Amino acid sequence: MSAPSSPRSAYQELTILGAQGGQPSNAARPLFTPSQQQPSRGNNTMGYPAASSSQQNFEDLRSLQGQADSMRDEAQEVTDQVLRRQVPWDTYQKADLISDRELQLIKRYDKQDRTLQRSLLQEEDGVLYVRAFFSLLRSIASEEVVQYVLALLEDMIREGGARSVALLGAAAEGEGSSDASAILLRMLQRPDWFTKEKAAVVLSNLLSRSQDPVAATGASTSASASAGLKSFVEWLCTELRTPSAERSERTAVTCLSLLLKSGQARQIFLRASGVGSLCARLTPLHGTQTLYECCLCLWLLSFSEEATEELCQLNVPKKLVEVVGKANKEKVLRVALMCLENTLKGLKAADGNSSAGESGGRYDKVLAKLLECGLGKSLEVQRLQAHTDEELLMAMESLEEQLIQGVKKEISSFDKYADEVFSGTLDWTWMHKQDKFFKMNAGKFVDKDCAILRALARILESSTDERSLEVACHDIGQFIQHFAHGRGYLKRLKVKQQLMKLMTHADAEVAKQALMCCQKLMLSKDSLDLLSFS
Repeated sequence: MSAPSSPRSAYQELTILGAQGGQPSNAARPLFTPSQQQPSRGNNTMGYPAASSSQQNFEDLRSLQGQADSMRDEAQEVTDQVLRRQVPWDTYQKADLISDRELQLIKRYDKQDRTLQRSLLQEEDGVLYVRAFFSLLRSIASEEVVQYVLALLEDMIREGGARSVALLGAAAEGEGSSDASAILLRMLQRPDWFTKEKAAVVLSNLLSRSQDPVAATGASTSASASAGLKSFVEWLCTELRTPSAERSERTAVTCLSLLLKSGQARQIFLRASGVGSLCARLTPLHGTQTLYECCLCLWLLSFSEEATEELCQLNVPKKLVEVVGKANKEKVLRVALMCLENTLKGLKAADGNSSAGESGGRYDKVLAKLLECGLGKSLEVQRLQAHTDEELLMAMESLEEQLIQGVKKEISSFDKYADEVFSGTLDWTWMHKQDKFFKMNAGKFVDKDCAILRALARILESSTDERSLEVACHDIGQFIQHFAHGRGYLKRLKVKQQLMKLMTHADAEVAKQALMCCQKLMLSKDSLDLLSFS
């Protein structure tokens, strides 16, 4: 399957804010007075409640994910508390901080039920409501009001979806509103995390809209958005590297999952050295939603050749195989598989453009690594599940086909094995564990005056590396089993004496492999066949 040319389909399950659960209706919000229900303003000024020390010691992954859900609930509770506030809009109008028209628009929208709010935004002049709120952010410095307006804008995006994001972009592009990105960027410098997070969420939606080539309207807007995008992506990378709050990593990943749809954002992210920080978050410890968004970011990055190379250097394909093996949610599994598929596609295309040799291509190396990491086995296990997602099933089928071809190539490629043996350092790579490989290539062990056998014998005689000794004993045993007259060659090379010495080796696994190899050397062909059959 060819990777999708657009990220659109992968976003079907990702809400614009990356949050789960519905927002309580405005009708259910009790009124707020300064003496009631106001969030605590201690060290976490309008921030999210910090987890107690007792919550930081966990025994299993389930408890970690439970804490992630708890933190999400606490964050939503704080947001609901802010949205219950009653703001004295008339006071700000009398102080000439907002106009009469803006006051009318704000009062018409604020504290109304969902149905009416959606209806107002769908009107022809719905963008005026968004502009009125941006005007508040521009004119009013009060922390409480800024927090309220940002929470209201986030709530508007959450409820209105693509329509609200379009209005956000239109409001930023309108006359007198070209500084919308700059206003939100200034909010990121405020001391309280609540303001930073809400500003980041709104800004990521605004910039993701401005990076859409269909939505872009002018060169000046594009230039302004590009400057804002650069500053914002760099800020997100800083939050990933050195989190300033408990939720900053989650927020940064959510925002990046919106921004990295843009090729320009991907380039800025690469220049800011953000890939390594993002890859460090590729762990189930962050909960299902954050893991999904992290995989989504990596999939978006895999559309960049430069990013794909860095992902491979950081061993991301291996981490994705671990995600595939443990994923119990279709959306996480789907995007992880699509990332692997797109990475392989990009490497294959790059190898073709660079005229890389078949055995030395990056595609072949990564495919071999996926085989070693057990991707095939993980896919077999996932096949047992009743997955119904069409894109997921197509990605699985594509990867399975590539793995089959990779197995054939690995088994038939003896040069790679020879290079490893001649290097004198062996490891339990995938090739050493395949009986088919030795069955097909046992005859090549005696080519060129037994060059491979002599190299294996030298490892037995002089190597001090336990792993190399284990593998060498195993491979010699495989040669005996699959080459009819192998004992005669080994007798001339005096391999038996070395095996006898290794049977008393201090390392138990080396002694075990030496014993098994010695048994094969001393048994008859019929006995070996019987042993193999059993």
